[in-house]
Order: sequence, then structure tokens, then C-alpha cells
Amino acid sequence: PSIFGTLFERTLEPEKRSQIGAHYTSRQDIVTLLEPVVMQPLRREWAEVKAECDKLSSALAAAKTAAAKRKKIQQRDKTLRHFVERLAHVTILDPACGSGNFLYVALHLLLDLEKEVISFAARHGIGLLPQVRPTQLAGIEISAYAQELASVVIWIGYLQWMHHNGFNPPSNPVLEPIESVRRMDAILDLSDSENPREPEWPEADFIVGNPPFLGDKLMRSSLGDEYVARLRTLYDDRIPGQSDLCCYWFERARAEIAVRRAKRAGLLATQGIRGGANREVLNRIKASGNV
Repeated sequence: PSIFGTLFERTLEPEKRSQIGAHYTSRQDIVTLLEPVVMQPLRREWAEVKAECDKLSSALAAAKTAAAKRKKIQQRDKTLRHFVERLAHVTILDPACGSGNFLYVALHLLLDLEKEVISFAARHGIGLLPQVRPTQLAGIEISAYAQELASVVIWIGYLQWMHHNGFNPPSNPVLEPIESVRRMDAILDLSDSENPREPEWPEADFIVGNPPFLGDKLMRSSLGDEYVARLRTLYDDRIPGQSDLCCYWFERARAEIAVRRAKRAGLLATQGIRGGANREVLNRIKASGNV
């Protein structure tokens, strides 16, 4: 990710980089966010599955008849297969994906957990294969170059993991496009110039990322008066006009959870989000999150 993150940054003109708040996020920071938001809930589910399997194993050892033993084996087999299928349907969205670093790391973490399940199943005589795929990931990116780069990065991450963990990757993986990495503005849809609206984000279990930071005072000079005016009018009832750019991603993520199009979200921001007008977006998250 560091190579592609640097590549993405250096293809941008310095003023453009500043304008969109683009910068590479270290793997350590990415994992710091992904662990509590995505992986801990999944690991809690896995712990429950393992406990159920251990319970079935104990019942199997105590079973008196061949039929009873077969039933317990089938139940354990079904329990493990269902959880692997569960992991294969986890969806993760980065609504400001840049070169895809968050999605790359998220994919590796999902595959690591799936491998743990496969290893556990093998010890009980159950053969399972990886089902987690890059197409479970979704991204939003306004740059056409970054959109293409993110798709390549995700596939490279998948191929790397499969190779290093002894699994056979598909023969022609890059021929399968990741349609869920979309090129669009994540916070303002101007396709109908007379009626600006909020863009529709892909539905996902988890929303993660590092949205672009741009302070209130620089938004007009960097994004243009007309764009900022339309943006602030559209979100006027939820985000104070003096808020920094990243606040719009926080509010959109909150709204996705509120309407049950997402379950959890975690976004990085500067400490400035804790004060001034920015604070309102956190207050709204707390209010709706406590319901």
C-alpha cells in the first residue's frame, strides 16, 4: 500500500493534492481503525461459532449411536460453512478510497480471519476453501486515475495473500472488474445542476476511510464559491456552514447507519473535528447512535 499510496500522491500536482486533502495513510493507522470497527465484531461472531463447534464436538464424543454421531458432525459442518459464507458476504465501503489502501488492508484482514476458520475446520476433518473476494469491497473516488489504481491495488493485495498463504488464485483475476469502486463525488451530486442532491453510496456493512481534510477557510478558494455554496445549502439542516470538509463524510456515514444501509463506521480525522462548528457532526452522531 505504501508504494501505491506514494505513487498516487506524486501523480497529483501539489496544489491539487492540497485541494482534495489527499495523503497516504500508514498501515498502522489503517489497522488501528479497522480492528475495532470491522474485525472485533467479526471475531466476536467467530468466537461464538467456535464455542458452538466445541459444544457439538463434546456432544459427538458422548453420542451413543452412529446416527447421533453423524447428526452432530453434520451440525458442526453446517455451522462452520455458514460462517465462511458469512465472511464471503461482508461488504466494506471506503467513500474516499484514493489508491485503495484501506480496502487493501481490510481484504487481508478478512482473508486472515477466513484462513483461521479454514484451519479450525481442517482440524475437525472439514475441507473448506477461501470464499472472500475483492468484489466484496466498494469505494468512491472522484479521480479517474485513483479509481483505476484502487481496483489494481485490491487485486494485487488479493493475489499476494493467496500466494503467500498457499492457495491457488484464479487464472485471470484482473479481467474481472471491480464495478463497486465508483468514480463520483461522494458528497454532492451535480448531475442535475438545477437540483443538487446527495449521492447514493453503495450499501455496505462497514464504512471506513480517511476522508479529505480541508479547513473551512480554505474550502471556497480550493473548491470554488459555487460548489461550496451548493454543498452547504444541501446539508444546511445538519452541518453548520463553518464546518471542515471531512465533516460531510462523517454525517453521510451516520446517515447510512440511521437508515440501516450500514452497520458500523469508522473514519479518520484531525483533532479539529472536536471543536467549533465541527463539533456538531459528532453531537449528531452521538444522538442518533444512542437511539
